[in-house]
This record gives sequence, structure tokens and C-alpha cells, in this order.
Amino acid sequence: MENNLYIQKLNYQNIGFTSSVVFDNVIFNEGTITYNQVSGNITFNQVGKYHINWWIATGNNNINSSFIISSSTGSSTYGVSPIISQSFNGMAIVDVLSVPTSISLINMSGGDIALAQNVPVKAMLSVYMQTIGSGSYHDLYDFQINQLTHILSQIIDLYPDNVLSVFVRGLYYMIGTPTSLFSSSYGTGLFILTDSGQPQVIPLNMITGVYLGDGSTYNESLTYLELPETLPDGWATKVITSVYDYLPVGTLASIYFSIGNSREGYIYKNELGMIVITADETGSQPTFIPATEASIILPTVATSKKVNPTLKKIEIK
Repeated sequence: MENNLYIQKLNYQNIGFTSSVVFDNVIFNEGTITYNQVSGNITFNQVGKYHINWWIATGNNNINSSFIISSSTGSSTYGVSPIISQSFNGMAIVDVLSVPTSISLINMSGGDIALAQNVPVKAMLSVYMQTIGSGSYHDLYDFQINQLTHILSQIIDLYPDNVLSVFVRGLYYMIGTPTSLFSSSYGTGLFILTDSGQPQVIPLNMITGVYLGDGSTYNESLTYLELPETLPDGWATKVITSVYDYLPVGTLASIYFSIGNSREGYIYKNELGMIVITADETGSQPTFIPATEASIILPTVATSKKVNPTLKKIEIK
């Protein structure tokens, strides 16, 4: 069984010292995970390892921000920022050995923390349960990361001198020329830019958009990974295939991603797990946006293309 949770905080408030962040918008909840919108507690009802990613956009505060993922088992994982007004993020892995086990995101800054008022989404938290695969994708999100890796490897070769803007979760983006991808013995996980001789290392799962720079043009020799034979169940599969089916090439649209970042233009490509939006229909100034990182899509005219028959769900036996 898939166990996934994706929640957002849209309402502005001050988070009291030692208080939990209460997320008010449940985007997706699948499996045995339960979420309490009053207490902010997330409860795991199945033994296993759970991966948690979160970010918070804070307002003007007089103290440094510090939040923890606190577990009912007594363990905690910190995320700390030395900047008093910004967005920052954290991650944790919780090994659930007995059920039920609960976690929450708690303010440990030493005082109240005000959230940002000028952004629509103040905070986000996602959870997925690690599963042991058998050669197929655990979730189509894994395929999307591979798609991103495949595209970045070509960008390194095709645009070696371009100054890219690489957007990441939160308010940050990095500027530099594409240098390399770094792989461990388990696979590729890092994208490296260089700015004035300084390497800038970005984990692939943090990338929300890649802009090829002013004066750039989409290179028609770029290729994309083919659709996997088996589409696993899960939240990412539902989102990625829905974006693929809903947004036709040629649509004029605005796409919001990260915090405060957006691109307006022409949907030049919509491949599985990757949207390419350009300034016009000639492919100028392309931005690559992974499908699950598009927080809001505003097409000029909402329309759907025909569902690709090869995208129908295939049951895993």
C-alpha cells in the first residue's frame, strides 16, 4: 500500500514557541497516514521508514528561526536558519518501529515566529513511505527525477557557456554555468553549477525550475525519456499524468513554482514529468519545470487534450 501525504499552510498566523505548525490545506493523503488539522499531528499507522520534507516562509522576526520534526518516540530533527526573514527547509527520516507513531513540526526558536504575509503558501510538508522496489519505479516521482537528470546532462553539453538560473524550493535560486552531475554508487543525485570559479551544488530533488538564460533558444535536439512500461500507483503518478494530459503544447499560461517565482508564456513542450515554457512559439528563453513543482498553473483557456492511451493505469502484480 502507498503511504503519502502532501499538506500546505495557506492562512497567516504567528507560530507560538513550542507550538506545532498546523497545515490547513490537505493536497493529497493516501494510505494509512492520518493528519489532524486541529493539532497538526501526523500519525503513522504502518511500520516502516518515512521520508519527510518541509519548508516555511517566515516574515520579519527579531529572532533566528528554528523548527524541529518532533516524534512521539522522543526523537527530533532540527532545521535552523540564521536569517530572521526568509524561507528555509528541512528533511527527516522517521523509522517507525511501533504504531501508532506521531510527528509534528514544532517552533523551537525561543519565541513566536511570524509567517510571511506576501506569499500564498506559507509552508509545505510532504511525506512518503520508503518501499523496497523490484526493478520498477516506486512512484512516478522517481521517473521525474530521472527525466530531470536526463535533461540536465544534455543542457551541460548543449549550453556549456549559458548562465543558468536554477530555482530551488523556498525563496532561493542559484546562478552559474552548468558544469556536471555527480553520482554516488547508487546513482546521480547532484547538479553542479559554477559561478566565478565557485562550485554550487544542488540536490536534484530540490530543483523546481531551470531557466536557460536571456537570449537562449530551445535546442530541438533535446530528447526525453520514454514512458515506463509500468506506471506505479501513488500521488506523483496521479499528478504527473494529469498535468501531462491537461496541458496541451501551444497553450498560453502562467506557471508558479517555488515561492514568488513564475513564468508566463507558451507551453513549448509537455513531456511526462517535465514542462517547458518559453517566451514565444519560437522557443526563446526556455524554462524547464518538473511537473510536481508547478504549484499553480493558469492557462489562458483551460482545455484538455486527448488522453494518451499508453498512459492508462497498469496494475502491478
